[in-house]
Amino acid sequence: MSDPPPQHEPPDRRLGAIDEFESMFKRAERSPFHYHELPIGTVAVVTDGSPEEAAALADQVRDHFTRFDDRTTWQTVPGDRYQNVNELLDVLRDVGPDLVVTSRCLFEKSLVPQHTLGVYVDVLTQVADFPVLLLPGTAPQPRPLKAEPCREVMVVTDHLAGDDQLVNAAARFCPPGGTLVLCHVEDDVAFRRHVEAIGRVPQINTDQARELIAEQLLAVASHYVDACAAELKRSDRDYTVEKVVEFGHRIVRYRTLADERKVDLLVTDTKDEDQLAMQGLAYALSVEITDVPQLLL
Repeated sequence: MSDPPPQHEPPDRRLGAIDEFESMFKRAERSPFHYHELPIGTVAVVTDGSPEEAAALADQVRDHFTRFDDRTTWQTVPGDRYQNVNELLDVLRDVGPDLVVTSRCLFEKSLVPQHTLGVYVDVLTQVADFPVLLLPGTAPQPRPLKAEPCREVMVVTDHLAGDDQLVNAAARFCPPGGTLVLCHVEDDVAFRRHVEAIGRVPQINTDQARELIAEQLLAVASHYVDACAAELKRSDRDYTVEKVVEFGHRIVRYRTLADERKVDLLVTDTKDEDQLAMQGLAYALSVEITDVPQLLL
């Protein structure tokens, strides 16, 4: 009597097991963080005012952001050195800055600008490779930097995990004894829309899917912040790293966090590989939050 034929699992069950193992491996993945010191050898302070006003502004920036040292070279670019965006870009190419400090709405003194950064900042953030430190207020209506030095730096993004450049830039401005806040806010409106779509698929348990997907979305960013904190501690960075990972309305939540924590600097990423315009979240934050300095990468 021959042996019975081997029993094979149904194809759909085998595929389900493969999907389960794949999910397990993906959950085990962690985005590593690689720390490096952001070099800032030359700072260009761009204004639409006089040379004296530009020099005074450079002094204010030096006093407020204490992580600059004596090795940093400061160059001022007052309004008489350029008349349009192309001329400004030519001047900056000659200077070769690692950082540009400027204000919204240069040369728009006859207007009361709203909901815009002005053509100069729009172009700088998209064309140039260097970061732009955007000062509070606008060129026509500037707001002074705080009298006390910068103490708390906040990274704001909707894609924190793996964004080493963003974290390293923020770390560069965080002083000894200060606080580096790494924030990741998942858009709750978009999440609800996706869950509603899942709810229309009868084969999927909507409540379970909602819980598991929400958990994984936050876990990725949370694990990355933990990796950042551990690596920065190993690098002898003498400041506290705090984590904010949650769901919410992004712009409203970042505004609230900045107000509650009295943040001294917001750091965000402006580049979008799929478009010429500034990345949407960064632009909205830059327009909506004008009373806090912002480092735009």
